[in-house]
Amino acid sequence: MLRNRLSILTLATPVIRRAFLASGILLLFAAEAATSRESASTSDSPGLQESVLRVETQDGPLEPGLSVVNHRGFAAVPSRELTRLGWNVSESEEGAVIRWQGGPPAVELRIGDPFLSWGGDGVQLAEAPYRAGGRVYLPVQFFVDVLPWKLPELFQYEMDTRTLLMRDPEVPASFYTDPVRVVVIDPGHGGRDPGARGRGGTDEKDVALAIGRELALVLEDVPDLEVYLTRDSDTLIPIWKRGELATRWKGDHPGVFVSIHANSLPSSVPDFRSTRGFETYFLSEARTDHERRVAALENAAQEYESVDQRLSSDPDLSFILSELRNLDHQHWSALLAGLVQDELGDIHPGPNRGVKQGPLAVITNALMPAVLVEVGFLTNSEEERLLTQETFQENTAAALGAAILDFFVRYPTGAGSARGRGFMR
Repeated sequence: MLRNRLSILTLATPVIRRAFLASGILLLFAAEAATSRESASTSDSPGLQESVLRVETQDGPLEPGLSVVNHRGFAAVPSRELTRLGWNVSESEEGAVIRWQGGPPAVELRIGDPFLSWGGDGVQLAEAPYRAGGRVYLPVQFFVDVLPWKLPELFQYEMDTRTLLMRDPEVPASFYTDPVRVVVIDPGHGGRDPGARGRGGTDEKDVALAIGRELALVLEDVPDLEVYLTRDSDTLIPIWKRGELATRWKGDHPGVFVSIHANSLPSSVPDFRSTRGFETYFLSEARTDHERRVAALENAAQEYESVDQRLSSDPDLSFILSELRNLDHQHWSALLAGLVQDELGDIHPGPNRGVKQGPLAVITNALMPAVLVEVGFLTNSEEERLLTQETFQENTAAALGAAILDFFVRYPTGAGSARGRGFMR
């Protein structure tokens, strides 16, 4: 199993390999800092060592160079030093948001998390950003490896002279706003897979399709928005195929994946008939029995698929793949889930059961912010009747649409022109 995991990491993660290779750069700077002058001790960083990252601009050397410190055994630079290179930096207790010349959000990082978001794309650092003395620090790798990699038209790094070369700071093409946004709507279940079934005979697949179609209608006239349905009829789409379709349709544009479902509880659960309300999931490990139960229920859709339609059921393989593919989207998915819950709270009579998480197969391989929405409990007779009402389905679709549009206001724009094909509205 260890050999398999190493093979997966080797084949599937060029970004992670870059981080390991870049660790050599950090060690070089750490060694240089250790031989440089020792600065005055501070209350939270005794024995701090300092060095300098040389920067060559169009007008000559940047004086002084960027300050490089060694708090924690690796070379780091205060994020505020980026302002000297033309960036706007907004720090908080959680991390920092860095914008090129005050433009759209470009880079978002969190304290203690080696993954940062660069225009919605994940980048892994060899070391995590940290806070010391009221400042946010980035590993020097960000300056000498990530900047030249992501912005080659602006930055180059000369290893021999250990100098960061900075060209004329015009807005790089890779930061131009991409006006196209993509929404992939996934009505759960379908065909011979009915999903959950209420006591009154209501099938989850029918509720999900009705709301999904309404949501497509809500969004179809929004400018620069491409809307796709994984299914627009009573047909079975393999559970793993849905995320693959979504990823292809999204292409290089900013996009989201919203899977629509209706909840249920087994009769063995206390108060299973009286439980009601709405909840939204994002991909992560389940924390409670309820989250595990919902994940198992939704993942059971694979029983209706042929063997060749299923992904490997190896739990370790699935976990590794989901971690590698989705970690950079996880916090965005959590934000989208929260916005969905807030909007549904304005139109849904049931209790707001909150944002939840679980290893849900349908959103595992959707390489974008993705959520699964449970719009109500079919095992509650009153809520079952509610889920079949056209007015409720329209209101639910309107709430989901509002949450998606609010999310895109906050989500970093990307670049590219890849287009997909599907049931586009």
